[in-house]
Amino acid sequence: MSAGTQRRSIRKGTLRIEALVVPPFSNNVYILYEDGADDAFLIDVAMGSRAILGRVKELRVKPSLIINTHGHTDHTAEDRILRDETRAKLAIHELDAYRLALEDEASIELGIVKEPIEPDIQLVSDQELKLGNKTILRVIHTPGHTEGSICLYCKEENQLFTGDTLFQNGYGRVDGLGSDSEAMKGSLKKLLEFPPSTDVYPGHGGFTTIHSEMWLKEINSDSSE
Repeated sequence: MSAGTQRRSIRKGTLRIEALVVPPFSNNVYILYEDGADDAFLIDVAMGSRAILGRVKELRVKPSLIINTHGHTDHTAEDRILRDETRAKLAIHELDAYRLALEDEASIELGIVKEPIEPDIQLVSDQELKLGNKTILRVIHTPGHTEGSICLYCKEENQLFTGDTLFQNGYGRVDGLGSDSEAMKGSLKKLLEFPPSTDVYPGHGGFTTIHSEMWLKEINSDSSE
């Protein structure tokens, strides 16, 4: 495990979730797989490719898909490294695909000169991604933080991966290129439609549930992060 990386293992039915917190921006990245199957999905990469590859080897799983919840560099910086090492396909929402070649605040702060990369799959709303024998992740388009921000929902186990759309007691900034505060309000309202018991795994910070975020009912147009 890389220095500064934290790890947590979670079991929900047959679904296994490996959650890693990687520096320098404390990004949450996730490895998803099923008991008894070797297929794995990777949600966001950030600068955690080394930690992800190490854990994938320990788990003896084979990543087939790398999913970017949105195109900001702090979530996508090592997409190419991970794709080259695993041969997994890279997926991002069609409206954020252009960001994989775009300099942004995070790339400047990290001192990264971005080498353009083309995704293998451009996701669309309500697309279903099958993992292992029974797990299905549904793509939920949640614009606001970026035009093509997405969440991923596993109905079978009531698990929701929210990227930078929803955090514990907060939500993603809406003051950047492609941000839209009105779109964010609509996206957060959409998430309130999920069962209160839904587990929420954000792109930064602690895990939460929809029930714990009932403040969303009073949401306004100002970003809380």
